Amino acid sequence: MPDADKYTIVYFSTCQGGLTIMQASSTGIGFRYRAVAEELKAQIIRGVYKPGERFPRQHDLAAEHNVAFATLKKALDILEKDGFVVRRIGRGTYAALPESSRPTALVIDNDEAILDMFTDVLGTGGWKCVTADSGPAALNHLQQSQFDLVFLDLMMPVMNGAVAFREIRKLDQEVPVVIITGYPDSDLMSEALQTGPFAVMKKPFSLKDLRWMLSHSVQRSANAAMS
Repeated sequence: MPDADKYTIVYFSTCQGGLTIMQASSTGIGFRYRAVAEELKAQIIRGVYKPGERFPRQHDLAAEHNVAFATLKKALDILEKDGFVVRRIGRGTYAALPESSRPTALVIDNDEAILDMFTDVLGTGGWKCVTADSGPAALNHLQQSQFDLVFLDLMMPVMNGAVAFREIRKLDQEVPVVIITGYPDSDLMSEALQTGPFAVMKKPFSLKDLRWMLSHSVQRSANAAMS
């Protein structure tokens, strides 16, 4: 097990314009925990650990990074403060993204239970979720904000999904859209296809289906959001 108490300060000099400059380089527990925090942060950003995914046991994680348990704990303290880690008592430590870096999905459905389910699943998966119970309400959100992904129910009163999709494309030509439907062969689907391509998630769908769709959706500006 690495020594958890000792560290060294190494001085070296450089010569610039006739002046000798002394600099210090540090190694050991006093600074290693910061390096571990940066390593874990990079893994979260690269998707090695996805938001909402549980980390290995802390003793195993410490061994993986070849550091003492105390060093790992200090690294996790930093990540938790910065929003990259969520600790759940009795359940473990989970990867996360800071609020400002989380992608945002707009969910459009007139079924309140569906909206609640999306809010819960997206939240635990590291997403921000904005909901709308109708096409007009969704268009109002799109006029004010930019989204990384849109889930759109096909069969809705007031404005059906095909019409809503057409109006969405007038406001945003790039945001990925997933149409949710129990009628994949309907005339409304054919009407929606006239507007452009989209992904489809068939009803009824499971939490596994939703999580798969989230993990495989193309997020606009994902690299910028996670940098």
